[in-house]
Amino acid sequence: MSRKTRLSVAAVVAAYGVIVAVVNARNGLFPRTYTQDWVLFGGGTDFPGDFGQNVFSGSIGLGVVLLLLAVAVFVTAGRRVAGAVGALAVGFGVLLVALYSSSGNLLAAKPAGAAVITAVGLFLLASTLVREPS
Repeated sequence: MSRKTRLSVAAVVAAYGVIVAVVNARNGLFPRTYTQDWVLFGGGTDFPGDFGQNVFSGSIGLGVVLLLLAVAVFVTAGRRVAGAVGALAVGFGVLLVALYSSSGNLLAAKPAGAAVITAVGLFLLASTLVREPS
């Protein structure tokens, strides 16, 4: 896996994690319930209000998890250990979806955040299959 590919994917995940953390700055580090107290996507408008609240919902803790996952992508993608990290990420994403309810769940994550974690986990799992030309 090339350094450029690892850096690109890690940058996208890190940017998403920063947005999630900033948007949910008023909601605490590890809330379990969904709130409407947003930093960037307030108001009753459809865009970016409802869109932002659905795509970037979560908590500061979820943003931190995404940032850690971005670091893991940069450090492990393409190596053998990426399979284990990817499997953990997929399992955690599935757990977040399984715990989803209308009132909240672990890290106050809605399905969008769980989907990002799962997708990054699948990327890490797939990265173990890539062989660099020698």
